[in-house]
Amino acid sequence: MPDNEVFFSDQTEQSATKAHIVSSYFTAWSRVIKKWDCKMAYIDLFCGPGRYADNKPSAPLQIIQSTLADAVLAGKMMFLFNDNDQANINSLQQEISSLDTDGKLKQIQYFTETIDIDSHSSLHIPRNVPVLSFVDPFGYKGLTRDLINKLIANSGSDCIFFFNYNRINMALSSNTKFDDHLIGIFGEERTRLLKTQLAPLSPSQREPMVMNALIEALIEEKGNYVLPFKFYSAEMLRTSHFIVFVTKNQVACKIMKQIMYSNSAKDNDGVATFSFEDSRNFANGSQLSFFDGPIKELERNLISKYSGSAVTVQQLCDEVDCDFTNQFVSKNVTDVLKRMELEGQITVISGRKQKMRNGVLNMPKNAIIRFK
Repeated sequence: MPDNEVFFSDQTEQSATKAHIVSSYFTAWSRVIKKWDCKMAYIDLFCGPGRYADNKPSAPLQIIQSTLADAVLAGKMMFLFNDNDQANINSLQQEISSLDTDGKLKQIQYFTETIDIDSHSSLHIPRNVPVLSFVDPFGYKGLTRDLINKLIANSGSDCIFFFNYNRINMALSSNTKFDDHLIGIFGEERTRLLKTQLAPLSPSQREPMVMNALIEALIEEKGNYVLPFKFYSAEMLRTSHFIVFVTKNQVACKIMKQIMYSNSAKDNDGVATFSFEDSRNFANGSQLSFFDGPIKELERNLISKYSGSAVTVQQLCDEVDCDFTNQFVSKNVTDVLKRMELEGQITVISGRKQKMRNGVLNMPKNAIIRFK
């Protein structure tokens, strides 16, 4: 682990956004799962001290605060916090105690284990307990598919993890020194193939290949849906890391995609890049483009698939929201449908009582449209 004073110095824009995405998903996840007749758990395997040097709370404290604000949730939640730095655990424990002055949280466990390649085998999770887990290592040692699969095994369980692209990309360019850790993430055959394929490629070509390999590795196991969200280095315009969401549940994917969309940079048509643009690297804002953007691709895909067909707006929105292979969300669908109606490419045949609302074309989710 890095020195506590270095890693948890003043909170960066990137760290604040990462914590906001994690805590926002916890709020959405817990709102659903607390209705189930069971206990529920949050597991953080690299929890840190709870606060940064500037006193801003990290994800664990934000989640504790959210839990304490809901009496039903507080009675159902179990927490497991781990960090191999005892000082971090002591600090977090003290921070949580200062928030939970009434002792509402009865089931909190603290550990100082070192997470390594075999840690999944010593992690025991009751079968009937849905788990939201956050795996946020400084580097990538200890991050394995076996661990992720263990964390999402139960019904209602999802995992968010930190993927240190910069370091993993360098490891994929090295000799066999880091292969055990790479194999833990990608698998042996995929690691070997990746190293061969990446060797002649430029940095811009390497990134999609590495991320596609990661997604493939997770999908072939238990993660049916995988959503990555990119962060740039605070020092230069270069990819630093991703946070990656893995779930077996379509609705969970839809919820997280909307959360990532709301935290993402967007182009002039409102299409998200699923990345965070910090004020240092993107001080001048987005650049103009004179070419068709992704929204035009969405339009072409809809025409190709539904030409001559009638379909509800809701169906189109659901298909896009639950598809982690594209960058679109339901808002993009309704925006492009409005444009297509104005251009005469679709007709609303039922389900819309009011065509215009506040001077803007209305495209309700229950409307049925016909493609020409």
